[in-house]
Amino acid sequence: MVSREQLSVMIKHHLGLLAFGDEDDYPVKWAVYESPLGGRGLVATQDIKAGEVLFVDYPLVYGPRSGITVQQGCTVCKNIDSDIFFKCSKCSLTLCSVQCQNSEFHSSDCSIISRWPNKVPIEEVDETLLSRALTAIRALLLNEDQKYFLTSLQANRLPQYGSEIRDLKQYFDIPSHEEEFMILVTCVLNTNAFQMATQYGKKEMSLRGLYPVASILNHSCVPNTRNCFNGDLQMTVKATKTIDAGSEIFTCYSGMLWGTPARRLYLYRTKHFLCDCDRCADPTERGTLLAALKCFSPDCQGSLLPIHPLKTTTAWRCLECGMRVPNDNICVIQSALGSLMGSLDLKNVDELENFYLNRITRYVPRTNQIVLDLQCRLIWELGETDGLRWNGKFTEHKYSQKIF
Repeated sequence: MVSREQLSVMIKHHLGLLAFGDEDDYPVKWAVYESPLGGRGLVATQDIKAGEVLFVDYPLVYGPRSGITVQQGCTVCKNIDSDIFFKCSKCSLTLCSVQCQNSEFHSSDCSIISRWPNKVPIEEVDETLLSRALTAIRALLLNEDQKYFLTSLQANRLPQYGSEIRDLKQYFDIPSHEEEFMILVTCVLNTNAFQMATQYGKKEMSLRGLYPVASILNHSCVPNTRNCFNGDLQMTVKATKTIDAGSEIFTCYSGMLWGTPARRLYLYRTKHFLCDCDRCADPTERGTLLAALKCFSPDCQGSLLPIHPLKTTTAWRCLECGMRVPNDNICVIQSALGSLMGSLDLKNVDELENFYLNRITRYVPRTNQIVLDLQCRLIWELGETDGLRWNGKFTEHKYSQKIF
């Protein structure tokens, strides 16, 4: 493991801070430190005001996300809305145009893959697998200092990570040192990468990027920063509240509007820890009731909440009538709700509205995270659906009074 001092120097080089002069005189109000939560973190060295920019990060490497189900799209322009996708005859990566094929961006990707000897004809290579592995492949293009910085970041070296690289060996004869490096990169990515935002109105592949400075931030379910992306893939990290000198700087690894069970399960599956912060320990989540279910008693309008939220097998209890419900019953309801959401056509406004008004509220109160998610989706789709866009006039419409 690199020392804290070494990591600090690499961060300054990455952000270009050393260009300001002496290392001890750079214009930031934070530093790397040993976090009491374990590992490294960032701590405020001066008071930071709400809204203040802490830093602007950029990705060491980025590319398509690595899930088993990935969107087909052009690996250059990220376009997913095309009827003419084709595979490069040299590397088998998916492209949408000759212009993308002749781009310098594709030439870089192609130069790596095409130099690996083929074990099968190139047209038989699984382009979906290749897309899943592309971010790690691109890490081979980094210079030695960048590679050292990347590999100095925390990595969960679990056996399930790197399968996309190991599976590529059925198609290519990959040098062992490159295979080992790319597997390490996948471990770093799965620990540290951020999902990159898609520009409004664009139909693009979902990407992830390794933002090395932001990745050092530890998690809180009530973070004191937020991040946003611009068209140049830069991530700006801002304070959302006053951060006193000596306080740790946090981000949130999960959805802010998810209920505690959903957040804790996501963090356990993806980051391999169970959060026990004050928000997670509060059954009401500061009065938001984001995880609440409707009481099972037909005569009660109360909400069910976990009795001991930090225990995954806890029973739930109604705030109104006191009814206790075993955790197994709660899990059945939560699973059914997940299946119902998974069956929805999220682009169909009428279907979303009917589900919101007539189905989901049978099982959950209006404070539940699913209801909030549906409201956000409806707002989004109402603004994008022909005939429902804002035209500068208020009109009587079925959506205007039922939902908002």
